[in-house]
Amino acid sequence: MTEEKNKPLISRRTALGHYANGLGTLALTSMLQNELSHGSDLDPRPGTHKAKAKRVIFLWMSGGPSQMDTFDPKPAINDLAKKKPNVTEAPFKFERRGKSGLWVSELLPHIAQHADDLCVIRSMKGETNTHEHAQTFVMTGVPQNNSPVPTIGSWIVYGLGSESKNLPALVSLDQSNPNVSETFFLPAWTQGTVLNLNKKKKKGKELPLIPNINNKWLSPEQQRKQLDLLLKMNELHRKSRPGDDRLKARVESFQRAFRMQMEAPDVFDLTKESKKTQEMYGVGGKDTDEYARRCIIARRLIERGVRFVLVPYSRVPKSENQTAATFGWDSHEQNNTITPMLCKRHDQPVAALLQDLKQRGLLEDTLVFWGGEFGRTAGSRVGKAGREHNCNGYTVFLAGGGVKPGIAYGKTEETAKGILENPVHVHDLNATILHLLGLDHEKLTYDAGGRSYRLTDVYGDVVHDIIS
Repeated sequence: MTEEKNKPLISRRTALGHYANGLGTLALTSMLQNELSHGSDLDPRPGTHKAKAKRVIFLWMSGGPSQMDTFDPKPAINDLAKKKPNVTEAPFKFERRGKSGLWVSELLPHIAQHADDLCVIRSMKGETNTHEHAQTFVMTGVPQNNSPVPTIGSWIVYGLGSESKNLPALVSLDQSNPNVSETFFLPAWTQGTVLNLNKKKKKGKELPLIPNINNKWLSPEQQRKQLDLLLKMNELHRKSRPGDDRLKARVESFQRAFRMQMEAPDVFDLTKESKKTQEMYGVGGKDTDEYARRCIIARRLIERGVRFVLVPYSRVPKSENQTAATFGWDSHEQNNTITPMLCKRHDQPVAALLQDLKQRGLLEDTLVFWGGEFGRTAGSRVGKAGREHNCNGYTVFLAGGGVKPGIAYGKTEETAKGILENPVHVHDLNATILHLLGLDHEKLTYDAGGRSYRLTDVYGDVVHDIIS
């Protein structure tokens, strides 16, 4: 009876729980700056050397775009197709574009107008031809799906912090593989936030863009008072648990979550963009609308200090093509139908993003990546006019952020079977991206579980030939 009488009316755990229901899972992303007097782990800081780029927009073409139909012309494939039934012809015309004379496919007429801004790497080399493993490899440096390792975005946030006080440092515009909202051994504050731009549903109800960002029961003033009280309680609790990284990140996350309620709606309100800008990106277009909106939001996020934005590709609706809808750029069958459809969905929005960044003075210190986990072969084993996976000699491009513009780096064999000149391993690419951001990939390490980890493991060389 006495024990019940002395029991507190509400425990710290319960108070946190009730408040978390208002700010919700956003508060648990644990990667947010705060207003505490002692500062935040996410405060911006310099790298190991002078940076050429401040931020990254990662245009993720999951599935593996066909390099011989986009940026690496292989006319010899057409002759081979006449002799071997399992080889798929490469019918799309290439032209030299811009002052640089960079070869670009007719499937990408808008991106072709920005040829002089592109650094096309035609000699990418991975470790595996399995989708999930290869995707994980590009993003984490480990060629194994579901590996307990953080993504390149988390590594960059760990090294540089964030320039935004009100938004996450790492954002994914829809779910991707691997999940950016997992940090594994890196500190919890490096975790990313995944947005529901595709309006996914659960139990028949549409999920919110950002889970539980608003509290419909309390006004901002009431939330502020609750937050101030919880801040004092958490500070006392934290002093009794020094070095508790997850507790510290949770405490700090409430501050950013509160501020995001004010800024987030503005970021995603595309009505604030001029009609001319929306048309340039392709907003409202039958094929381009989805990716156009993602690219505009990516630009609006980096303008506000977000460090890394992952922009997953736009799927072809099932009603138009079941294969493309299911596998994206994975053109095992009917490559010459699927690839044009996907190019049409991405070409205009990507080109507009490059133009928009450039005219706003942002391309100079924003690194844009375009590519997938691997490329394609000349033909298909099943003989259905498709292309198989090819991790040995595929193509990606970089733009802005200190890379040499208007160049094609590396060379592959005449049917794209392998690399002839200047191979660029995935570890080399990641080392180069970090270098452009002012981070030495050999010094960006984290000790956990008795060993020292880094994004590039014990490998990787910076490709200085592509740096301006």
